[in-house]
Amino acid sequence: MAFFTRLIFALIGMAFAVLFAMGVLCWLVLYAAFACLRWLLTGQKPQVLMMWQQIQAMRKGMQTGQGARWSSWSRTGDGQWHQEQGDAQQRGREVNVVEDAVVREIHDKPRLPKD
Repeated sequence: MAFFTRLIFALIGMAFAVLFAMGVLCWLVLYAAFACLRWLLTGQKPQVLMMWQQIQAMRKGMQTGQGARWSSWSRTGDGQWHQEQGDAQQRGREVNVVEDAVVREIHDKPRLPKD
């Protein structure tokens, strides 16, 4: 009897594992379709693709002896990452890069004085 109970629980566990894997694969396919559609409509590359390109560029930089310098990368207005050419300190000028800044205007609501 214990053998059949363990067999049933193992089969139920495997069924849940297969269902979970199928769910993850379906979600991945839907996300890839959404990302490709958004890329075609807006021109904005998927984050996964941008991360992959950045990793490949860092790997290429390490092979050529440049090393991995995060400070040499900056994001432009179109949301793409670009590597700056040369070292800013060697050129004798300071470069300030602000990444992911959000500017919002805050309006104070008029408040009545408390008695």
